[in-house]
Amino acid sequence: MDFITFLGVMVWPQGNFWASLIKIFEIGSYAGTIILFTFVLKLVLSPLDFVQRYFTAKTTRVQAKLQPEMEKLKKRYAQNPTLLYQEQNKLYKKHNVKMTGSCVVMLVYMVVTLVVFITLLNSIQFIASYKVRNQYDTLKDTYYSSYSKNYDNNYRVDYLKGYLELTDEDINSFYALEGDEKTNFLTTKENSKIETLKQDGKTEEQAKSELTSQKTAVEEKTKTSSQIAVVEKYAEIKDSFLWIKNVLRPDLPTVSEVADYEAFKSMGNDNDKVPKEEYELVMGKLLSNYNNSNQANGYLILSILVVLVSFLSQYIIRKVSQPKGKNGEKIKQPNAMKIMMFVMPIMMFFFTLTSNSIFSIYMIVSSLATTLFTPLITIGVNKIYNMQEKKQEDKIKVD
Repeated sequence: MDFITFLGVMVWPQGNFWASLIKIFEIGSYAGTIILFTFVLKLVLSPLDFVQRYFTAKTTRVQAKLQPEMEKLKKRYAQNPTLLYQEQNKLYKKHNVKMTGSCVVMLVYMVVTLVVFITLLNSIQFIASYKVRNQYDTLKDTYYSSYSKNYDNNYRVDYLKGYLELTDEDINSFYALEGDEKTNFLTTKENSKIETLKQDGKTEEQAKSELTSQKTAVEEKTKTSSQIAVVEKYAEIKDSFLWIKNVLRPDLPTVSEVADYEAFKSMGNDNDKVPKEEYELVMGKLLSNYNNSNQANGYLILSILVVLVSFLSQYIIRKVSQPKGKNGEKIKQPNAMKIMMFVMPIMMFFFTLTSNSIFSIYMIVSSLATTLFTPLITIGVNKIYNMQEKKQEDKIKVD
């Protein structure tokens, strides 16, 4: 698995091959980019699919043609498996059938398909993690930029002018000072306020506590306004698609569109190095808005679509690509193909439950593209095979 993962991590960002390739097809929406990329990828891999289907159809037809003779050999050498194997090989050789060639092509096709699937799955998860971290860094910058901008104004208006009751002239004088002079000036004004509060019947401890509460109120007000700025920024940069609020998260009713700290940390990308306190400070209002209100990121629709489209795709492909004999009769296909028609959709369903929505979109588009290309490939395979068969028959007639 380490080697397969390595295949998917080579160029950008941080050395990811598929990420670099997907970036070429970027059209703004990440979901739209994946849809376009998947169709192009299927188109590029279609020649390999063509070769694999050609050899599979050729082997199936030849086996169907030789089936009567094979049955005779099985009856004749039922008690001698070694001799049966030798006679079967002679029969294959006589009809110029090379079973190893077909197996090699099938093996190559399976390896390439498996490597593409696993590395692409790994890369889609990687890109999602990369985008979530990028998104967080943008929101963090927004938070601290807003905090820096608003704190001074809130401190000036709410605390110095509103609470300490300084005049504009005093406030301007305060900001003109530096270092100890500034500290001493503020201390003098705060002590004056404390004395006023004591004259109103409050103890010194109560007066100091009220002073601290006023400063805390300024900080809380600034924090709240900064978190609101984060919410507004998130609305600008989040990547939605149809009913899915955030495509970087699973399309599940049990998942919110904004990751809590544990989910964020589990995505990798050194996210565990982000302090929990910082994350919850920056994302506080987002987490409160989307998590506490039980707003689902999706409704399991993509997972259900993956199962339906995958099943229908394999069913249609099985019907369309089923080879026919010389007289047009359908040649029976292995039972394994029928089993896979049910097993694959179930496997894909569980994959989608643990992956982000983008992977589910990729699986749906991939199945639809395969369904679209298979009839065309099958027509081409049948045409070429029929031409070769006719050529062979003409040669036999001439001989």
